[in-house]
Amino acid sequence: MFFHNNTLLVIFILGVIATFFGFGLRDRNPGIILLSLGFLAMLFVVIRKAIDTFG
Repeated sequence: MFFHNNTLLVIFILGVIATFFGFGLRDRNPGIILLSLGFLAMLFVVIRKAIDTFG
């Protein structure tokens, strides 16, 4: 698979988050929208922590 490349992995994860966000908007379900925003915030924190640790 393509998970050895970090850029493609981040793009894949952002695609999954965008899918959750789209399903939440389509169904007018605020829980799914909040779930996708939480995943996005978690991804941001993990990337920031990795930059602080390794860079």
